[in-house]
Amino acid sequence: MRRDGFTLIEILIATMILAFGLFSLMVGLGNCAQMMSLSKEYQDAQFVFSLGERCHPIPPADEITDPEEDDRLNIEAVSAEEMIGDLQMEVSREALKAYEGYTFERAVDEKEQETGVEDDGLYVLRTRVSWGSGQEGYYEELVRLVRKSK
Repeated sequence: MRRDGFTLIEILIATMILAFGLFSLMVGLGNCAQMMSLSKEYQDAQFVFSLGERCHPIPPADEITDPEEDDRLNIEAVSAEEMIGDLQMEVSREALKAYEGYTFERAVDEKEQETGVEDDGLYVLRTRVSWGSGQEGYYEELVRLVRKSK
C-alpha cells in the first residue's frame, strides 16, 4: 500500500501544534511589551525623583530644628512640569509630555517610640513619586530617617 500525502488527522494535529506555538509567542510578546512599558514608567519616576531632590534638597541635620514643621522637608505634591520649569531645563515637548501626571512630594512623620525608651530624635522622611490616576495609580516611595539638631 502506497501513501502519497498526509492524512487529514496529521494535518489537523500539525495545525494545532502550529497554532499553539503562535499563541504562546503572541502571549510572550504581549507580556514583554507590558514589561517594557512599566520599565519606562519606573525610569521616568526615577528622573522625577532626581528632579525633586534637585529642587528640594534635604538640609543638613544641624539646620533641622523641628522636622515636622520644616517647609524644606514637608513638600506638597509638585508636578514634574513645574520642577522642570523651576530648574530652567531645556526639555523637548515629547519628553515633557512623557512626564505629564508625575508628582513629587515629601512628608515627615515622627518615628514611633517604644514605651520607656529615650527619644533618639529621629523622624521618618517619606519621599514619594506618583503617576497615573484612580485604580491605575502607581507610586515609588523612598523612606529615610532624619535627625533633628539638639
